[in-house]
Amino acid sequence: MAEEENPVAEFEEIDFLKDRHVIFFQRCLQILPERYSSLETSRLTIVFFALSGLDMLNTLDVVDKPSLIEYVYSLQVLPTEDKSNLGRCGFRGSSHLGIPYNPSKGPGVNHPYDSGHVAMTYTGLACLIILGDDLSRVNKEACLSGLKALQLEDGSFYAVPEGSENDMRFVYCAACICYMLDDWSGMDIKKAIDYIRRSMVMM
Repeated sequence: MAEEENPVAEFEEIDFLKDRHVIFFQRCLQILPERYSSLETSRLTIVFFALSGLDMLNTLDVVDKPSLIEYVYSLQVLPTEDKSNLGRCGFRGSSHLGIPYNPSKGPGVNHPYDSGHVAMTYTGLACLIILGDDLSRVNKEACLSGLKALQLEDGSFYAVPEGSENDMRFVYCAACICYMLDDWSGMDIKKAIDYIRRSMVMM
């Protein structure tokens, strides 16, 4: 009787090209490959995935951590002096709006289209933690105010203040933000739990 073929055998022989992965992640941190250029407005998410990849490969030493920390902080939507934009604070996905560079060392500027995005706020905070930052320049009050403004009556969250799709992805992001900031005042927990329970599919 012929030996049974192992369908996984061919994959076990494939070498993992670690160095090429490291180079790819480094490239994504500097300039987006052309095929990803449409993701410019959510570049912070690309940074998060690249840093996570390097961290998993134990090669974070190849990045300039202080410069990346400054870059991430420059994407924080800060409150203006009169705090009229508190409900729009958090982290934006990139510098595509042309907002003046500010590594979170002064008040924000008012721009009608500038606002935090729940997924960018999550990935921005995660990037800072991966890079070893202490989050001391995160305006927690503003981030949580911006987050609270995104929650809907049914407990789910919009991505941006102008409105968007709302589903479990953004509930997850909101919970991560509150956890990382160690402050759950940014959401109505009961409404969020009720939303999750209503979303369960019973078999």
